[in-house]
Amino acid sequence: MRHDIAITCRADVNDMATTSQLTTAKLPPYLPFATFRAAIQSLRTHGLPDKLDKTAWDSRSGGDRVLINSAFKFFGLMDEQENPQPILKKLTSVQENTDQEKTILKALIEYAYSDVFSLNVSTATVGLIAEKIGKMGVGGATRDRAVRFFLKAAHHSGIELSSRLTSGLRSRGENENGKPSEDGDESTPNPPRARRRRRSPAEPSGDRHDNVTPSGKAVRTIVLRDTAGELTLSGTFNAFDLDGAERKLVYDIIDLMKKYEAEKD
Repeated sequence: MRHDIAITCRADVNDMATTSQLTTAKLPPYLPFATFRAAIQSLRTHGLPDKLDKTAWDSRSGGDRVLINSAFKFFGLMDEQENPQPILKKLTSVQENTDQEKTILKALIEYAYSDVFSLNVSTATVGLIAEKIGKMGVGGATRDRAVRFFLKAAHHSGIELSSRLTSGLRSRGENENGKPSEDGDESTPNPPRARRRRRSPAEPSGDRHDNVTPSGKAVRTIVLRDTAGELTLSGTFNAFDLDGAERKLVYDIIDLMKKYEAEKD
């Protein structure tokens, strides 16, 4: 029986800035915007420490903490030595989801994404936004998530966006009041269900499929802490068919990924 397993690493030149660019340029955030807002709210609740190492958000996974720190540096909320900047102190001093918060975020967004705002975002298409953000050093699925972060952040901050950009921005990571939920997960609208094809009267009643072994598809992605790239493991197989060397290979890889993600810097 054939099993398909694929490992994809997105920390390559097509999906990341070059080494020389990374020394001067910061990648645009591509974590869920609700996670970013929740990280700010956590600092309001627990206080702003003198240094924002990754343990400032100890309840988050290692991957989330890396992406939060990267986003804070992108917006100038902390410096490269992880020291909080005055603008962060100002941001955490105002209440969440207020006009004061949105005014600060709007200024941060307009400054950090100055190249994107060379477009008229009130009429722009998603493709134009994606092209601009892609030039900031991200590509592929990472670029798509970076675009979504930008659109969510801009929309939340009151920046006028075209209806092409705002369609489908509803997030499971926000409650009815627009506040981030605890998990911060975001999603695109559910795709429409495929219609079930009607069986013709002459077609067999399913005997043809009785001996087909069901298979499953598993995907896991972790964030590489040092490069902010991604490592994805995907497989299409029936877990009950795995045996011997195949079973050991698959579960050894899974265990290594889980161990890496659980490690703290």
